[in-house]
This record gives sequence, C-alpha cells and structure tokens, in this order.
Amino acid sequence: MGTRESKIGSSPPPGLAASMARNLARMVGLTLLSTLGCSSGMDDGSSAGAGGSGGQGGSGGEDGSGGQGGSAGEKTVLRVPLYPYIPDAAGDKLAAMALRIEAEFEEAHAGIDLVVNPPCFAADVYDPAALAMGLAGEDADCSVDVIETDMILLGELVATGAIRPWSELPPADWHPAGIEASTYDGEIYGVPHWLCGHFTFSRDASVESAGTAAELASALVDLQTDAPDMAGNLLGSWNLPSLYLDAWADTNGPEGVASAISTTMYDAATLDALGIFARTCESEGSNPCLDGTYDREENVDLPAQRFAAGEVDATFGYSERLHTILKNLPPGGDPAEIKLASAPLGDGNRPLLFTDSFVVSARCTDACADAAAAFVAYMSSASTFAWILASEDAPQEARVPRYLMAATFDAYSAPTIGADPFYQAINALTEEGKSFPNGGLLDVRSEMRDDLLATLTSAP
Repeated sequence: MGTRESKIGSSPPPGLAASMARNLARMVGLTLLSTLGCSSGMDDGSSAGAGGSGGQGGSGGEDGSGGQGGSAGEKTVLRVPLYPYIPDAAGDKLAAMALRIEAEFEEAHAGIDLVVNPPCFAADVYDPAALAMGLAGEDADCSVDVIETDMILLGELVATGAIRPWSELPPADWHPAGIEASTYDGEIYGVPHWLCGHFTFSRDASVESAGTAAELASALVDLQTDAPDMAGNLLGSWNLPSLYLDAWADTNGPEGVASAISTTMYDAATLDALGIFARTCESEGSNPCLDGTYDREENVDLPAQRFAAGEVDATFGYSERLHTILKNLPPGGDPAEIKLASAPLGDGNRPLLFTDSFVVSARCTDACADAAAAFVAYMSSASTFAWILASEDAPQEARVPRYLMAATFDAYSAPTIGADPFYQAINALTEEGKSFPNGGLLDVRSEMRDDLLATLTSAP
C-alpha cells in the first residue's frame, strides 16, 4: 500500500481529517439548502459542492462548481458519478466512501475540487443517451466530466460522440479482460475499475469442483438434503441474456461470443446446459429463480440470505454476493465453510467478465483532462483499491469486505487483500477470464430475454 493511504484507518491524519470535515460540512449544507440546488436527486448517499454548477466554460460561483473549462474560485472542478451497484458496506448509501475518496484525492491535489456522485445527476448508468446528455453538458446545471459505467454499453456510448479516448492508462498490472472491454476501434475509451463474473457459493467440495452445468446438477442432487438445491435470479433483460452469453462461452469457448448476441439463432447445446442449470432451482413444483420471486426489488438479497441461513444448498451471483452472505451468517456460522467457484453455466467453465470503467467527456480538455487523469490514477492505485475492497468506510466493528473484483492484479497484492482467502480465490478463478462483448446487446436484450425465458420455462 502507498505510504499515505496505508496510515489511514479509523483515525485519519489531521490534514485529511480536516479535508473530510470540510466535505462533510459541504454535504450537510446541501441537505439544508436542497431547495436551492438539485434537490430532486438529493439523498444521504451523495456528496457534492453546494451551489449551482456553471455551464461549459462558465463559473459556478463562490460555492458552486464551474463548468468544463471554467472555475470555482481557483480550483478545477471534476464531477464524477461512480458505478452505483456495489455493496453499501456502511449502510449509508456509499456516503462515507464518497467522502473519503474526495478527501484523500483533494489532499494530494489541492487545485482540484472533486465532486463524487453529484446529487443532481440521476441518469440510469445503463442508458447511453442519458449518460451522453450529462457528459455533453446538455443540462448546464448538472454536467459531468467522468462517469463510471458498464463497458457492455461502450459501443453505443462511443456512437453518441459524448466521450473521447484516454490518452494513456495509469500504470498498473491490468487484467486483460478489462482492457479488451474498454477498447473500441483500437482506442482505449475506458479506464477499468471493477470486473464482474458469475459464481456459485456452496458448502460442498463436489459442488465447488463441478466443471459443467450437468456436473453441478448431479453434485447438488447427491447432497440429498431437504433444502432446495439452488437459489438465485435468472430474470432481467440484462441478466438473462448475459447468463446465456456466459453459458455460450462455457460451451463453445469465449472467442466469437459476440456472434451469440442474436434474436434469430440460439445455440442448442448452450440452451440445453443453461436449462440444466436453471432446473437446479426447482423445488416443490415451482422455480423461484424463473417465476419472479427473486426478481422483486425487495428480494434482491433473499437468495444470499437463504444460503447464509442454510435454507438452500447453494446460490449463484456475482462475487459481491459473498458480502451479503457473510453479513447474514447466523451466530456461530463459519465463513471458512463457504466454497466459491466460477459458475458452470454451460457445457464447460470458461468465465466471461463484465467491466465497469471510467469514461471521460469529449468536452473534458486542458485542466479538466489533467484532473481526470489524476483521478483515475488515484482510483487505480492498489492502496485505494485496498480500502474500498476491505470496506474501510464502514464502522470497524461491523465491517465485511465488499468482495468486488478489482480490474488490476496489483490490488490483490495489498496486505489486507492478500491475507483474505476469498479475495485470493476470486483472483485465481478469474485470472484467465475473457471479456463480455462491449456493444450490440442494448437494443436486443429484451427480445433475447423473452426468447430465453420461454425456452427455459417450457417442459423439458
């Protein structure tokens, strides 16, 4: 870990503490004066500079945030919405995490006013048109400079013209899948941050070692418990097509997986294997993985909670599901019993990985470009990864690691992460993972979802 970051724990040094206090006061000021600013997007999980935000080349005023090429006092303002769907380790809508990012970064870069998760920006991170509006400055009151989003949308986002390539990547030992996902037409449009893949969680070595969907189903049956074999969500217009693509790569190999994005041709062997996987969820004549039970918003954590309580033999999902599992273990529950594996969704096990990367506005030039480069360098450092992965923004007595997948191998060498067997397993299981396609799914995902659901719910 870096010298400065390695000393930051529950008691930050005086300079950093003062910076965090200033940012907290700024955040409180926003809450009290929300009727004067972007109140419709305000919540306790956001932090931003109080006051209005200037348009392109403008100024936000004394307490506001200047537009790209403008100024707020003598500082360059950089507004960055982070990818929102990560574990809320502190239960504060990621507020403490955002505050620490701002404070640490601004301590090292006194000439930059970093605004993490500006509250007026409420665009869906899976809507390229909405992201492009913020990046292009079409809403002068809530333009943004850098956005962290899923590279499965990169092709569509590039087509808007709202982003530009990065001139270079920060120095790091990057996972090749993250670089591939962030590259379009030979240009690096994203600085990788998080990776994401499909995993199974069980308490049995045979389930853990299953190399195909059929082997997984057989291993679960062999447990001969009264509990349902599997729990997880197979629905969703992004989720189900992505599971199919992963199963396709498991069955056919990851090369050429983009050809599987189709509403006219589905691979029979992949459908057979994915059907076997889906049927592991069947229990007492129903399949909650397919009937909407686990797709309801209030039930998003239910599969992990049921597995933690021993009510199902296994569950599946992204690696960060482990965060929820460990938080819900009953008294005396042993984390060491939990076995993590790459999910064998097809006739084989060749993981595909999503990538969440930072993209930069085409309008972000000169001082803004320098600030953006400094920001992604900070976010890519092993020391920054370490405290976010370890959930150091949460109170120590209730702290559970997030179990996200870092986009750099360096992150897994940090002392706290290197000592965590789950993080080391996640790294080993995905080291050879390949990238999901970075375009083409947006416009066909709903039709693919409907086709796949009809196949999976038909009589075998």
